[in-house]
Amino acid sequence: MPDPIALAIVAESLALRQSHAHASARDVLDLVMQGRQGRLLDFGEQMLPPAPFALLVAEAVGDHMSAAEWEAFTGPKADTSLRATLQLQYALNVWPKFLERYGVS
Repeated sequence: MPDPIALAIVAESLALRQSHAHASARDVLDLVMQGRQGRLLDFGEQMLPPAPFALLVAEAVGDHMSAAEWEAFTGPKADTSLRATLQLQYALNVWPKFLERYGVS
């Protein structure tokens, strides 16, 4: 289960992204993550696409797939095998970039 700090990061990031649509995903996360480095955080299912926070992270770290592609290929209408494979790839290749950039684990 996600912890309260992780849930606050998710909520603040998504709210800021919505209220400041012109801001880049990286700028949004840079602002929200200020002062939250060096913590052990459990984001639960928020760390895997198609969760909106996971899509924001993919965009922020400059992943080769767009947020729209992640959503399409991991969403409820996606093939279950493809979804599982891509979620594993996300966990192995995208999420570590977020952890490294913001110094969280």
